[in-house]
Amino acid sequence: MKFSIVTPTFNSERFLRETIQSVLSQQGDFTIEYIFVDNCSQDNTRAIIADFERLIDSGAYPVGCNGVTISYHREKDNSMYEAINRGFAMATGDVHAWINSDDIYLPGAFAIVARSFSRFPEVRWLKGITVYSNDSSTIYEAGRCFLYDREWLKRGVYGRDAYFVQQASVFWRADLWKRAGGIDSRFKKAGDYFLWLKFAEHAPLYSLKAYVACFRKVAGQLSEDALSYRQEYDLIPVTFRHHLLRKIIRAYFYHENKLLFPALKKFFYRMLFNQQQLHVVAITDSNQLEAKTVSYYVEP
Repeated sequence: MKFSIVTPTFNSERFLRETIQSVLSQQGDFTIEYIFVDNCSQDNTRAIIADFERLIDSGAYPVGCNGVTISYHREKDNSMYEAINRGFAMATGDVHAWINSDDIYLPGAFAIVARSFSRFPEVRWLKGITVYSNDSSTIYEAGRCFLYDREWLKRGVYGRDAYFVQQASVFWRADLWKRAGGIDSRFKKAGDYFLWLKFAEHAPLYSLKAYVACFRKVAGQLSEDALSYRQEYDLIPVTFRHHLLRKIIRAYFYHENKLLFPALKKFFYRMLFNQQQLHVVAITDSNQLEAKTVSYYVEP
């Protein structure tokens, strides 16, 4: 199996080494094609990437997989998503993902992702668990294995009315990217939200119950601007217009049940979850993988 990983960069020197090391240190029976698309950085971004290129080309970097190639492309772009589209246009791998230049993959991430895609050909895209770190590289929050209903994905519920599909831990097969047609490059912030809607038109999202990536929260990053993010949502047509249900969902997910009377919790749980089709890949007690589809109901 071959992974194609894209990292869009722009003046990314602060955390870029950690990001690159998290990709190159992955161990397992696969190869890695690592593609950088740089928006004409003026700092040491190019020099940092060149250092790793030399180490890989000389054999001085201890590679734990079947091979790594690094390519660097410098071109002015209008948005991060334009750079990402360019990167995947050059990709030749079986499995795609992008990692931003301040986030990292966790040890063993590629191995469990490769194992999942190899074991289950019906899985077209999957999402592992994301943890969270600060600008000192200290992990301060362990993530959760969120589950996603395909119909809710297609209707734009996740990220708009419920929890997000956290991009750093999402992987997909190359043919799914081609069928979806990439990301609309008009977007500056919500391009990932757009992509998940397009993916969901073709396949359900499987949740991988394994820690895969670490999202770094840094002051001033694009994801901090929630208002602009939500304004871009309005450019994307969705069909989920049931206003009462939307209010209930938002009350549940964004207010931790504070707006719901305890006596009504069971009813709301059933209404929100009981008829959903949710897809999971999990590791069993015998270290085997199990893929299943469930109608999800959690007791309050």
